[in-house]
Amino acid sequence: MGVIKKQGIQNTLVIYTGIAIGFFSLLFIQPRLLSTKELGLVRVLLSFSSLLAAVLPMGSPNINVKYLPKFFNPEKKHHGFFGLMMIFPIVGIIIGCLLLYLTKNWIIGFYEEKSPLFTHYFFLVVPLAIYITLIYTLNSYCNAIFKTVIPSFLNDILNRVLLIGLILLYFFNYLDLDGFLNGFVTIYALQALILFIYILIIGRPGFIPDVTYLKSNVGFRFILRYGIIVSFTSISSVSLKFLDSIFLAKHNLESVGVYAIAAFIALIIETPLNSLERIANSKISHHLAEENHDEIKKIYFTSSRYLMLLGGILMVLVVTNIHDLLQLLPDAYRDGEMVTIIISVGAFVNMATGINYPILMNSSKYIWGSIFLLVLLITAITCNYLLIDVMDLGILGAAIATSFSSAFYNLLKFFFIWKHFKMQPFDRKSILIFFILAICRSEEHTSELQSHSFISYAVFCLK
Repeated sequence: MGVIKKQGIQNTLVIYTGIAIGFFSLLFIQPRLLSTKELGLVRVLLSFSSLLAAVLPMGSPNINVKYLPKFFNPEKKHHGFFGLMMIFPIVGIIIGCLLLYLTKNWIIGFYEEKSPLFTHYFFLVVPLAIYITLIYTLNSYCNAIFKTVIPSFLNDILNRVLLIGLILLYFFNYLDLDGFLNGFVTIYALQALILFIYILIIGRPGFIPDVTYLKSNVGFRFILRYGIIVSFTSISSVSLKFLDSIFLAKHNLESVGVYAIAAFIALIIETPLNSLERIANSKISHHLAEENHDEIKKIYFTSSRYLMLLGGILMVLVVTNIHDLLQLLPDAYRDGEMVTIIISVGAFVNMATGINYPILMNSSKYIWGSIFLLVLLITAITCNYLLIDVMDLGILGAAIATSFSSAFYNLLKFFFIWKHFKMQPFDRKSILIFFILAICRSEEHTSELQSHSFISYAVFCLK
């Protein structure tokens, strides 16, 4: 737990610094310097590109985490694993771009009536998706060699600072809309380039795979099968973040802009989980390779308890203050209050169930993780279609679909791990923490001083 705690704390500090920058950007920069339509356009371009980038790597991010421990040897440059790993996104980018070219007109047909601005800039999806693909792949390689802080800095701080600068240049007419959007894509290109240089300096990568070692220890066939399976299901793991925006864009870009702000505020609750998973993912993979199940149980149990408390406190703070917070934004964004509250519930469930995704996807039962991801994708598409397109609930429907799909997916993983691995992270203290958080939320029954006392007692329950 030493490495996990150290880098988990460092990642959390970096991520929360990034969140502070993001909040400044959201509250004082983006809503005031960009119209809701422009903000929605940026969000939809990012959503499409990110969904495409979930498939283009052909499972290379997961391959890094699962198989690098079997190749891990800095003195021998990890037996050329970096070169082997890069084959997957290169092939995926070629195939993906060809398929996108063949289906471009069909996709544009869904949006050209209600969101013509998006169809005009649809050509930017391809380069943006390629850069995000490289970022996913290189980030996961850094995580697998336990170098997580610099990738977090690039993603959560540098990226956001550059975006603020870009928005200012656009607002003061130093850039037109074409220049602004091209600059937005360039930010991701720069991030990918810096990651590659960083790996060259500290990662000791080998570009020529050790074929003999590969055949004798793992076998390319097994890696390829794993990569193909994960590549078809990886889209499900990111679909929850972007499907809602894609469905909303079929109606108008303005609603996407409002929804993006409200959802971002709620997803702050999941920040500790994201920072912990970046390093715990690789540690769990190493422990599974060593069949050290006791350490995995310890990580699972401890992470769930801490994340449940921290996520609960963050949820109480967000839900209690969201009304006043949205008063700081232009009037158009005040419709997002219920969106934030609903998504906060799903985010809390995700936190409370701990780091179940790394345990499942790095185990021999990873095929079930892929099945659950497909269930998530089907659930998210169905809910978004029914609530947004059929029932016409707009951003409220998108929030319900996102929260329900997230909670359902996490409960599936929780019960599967409980049944097949005989691990579940909850006990009586977990229930007590939950009720204490519920009492803290009940403003009419609890004073501020009592709330602080209840939270202090909840912290004591962690011991």
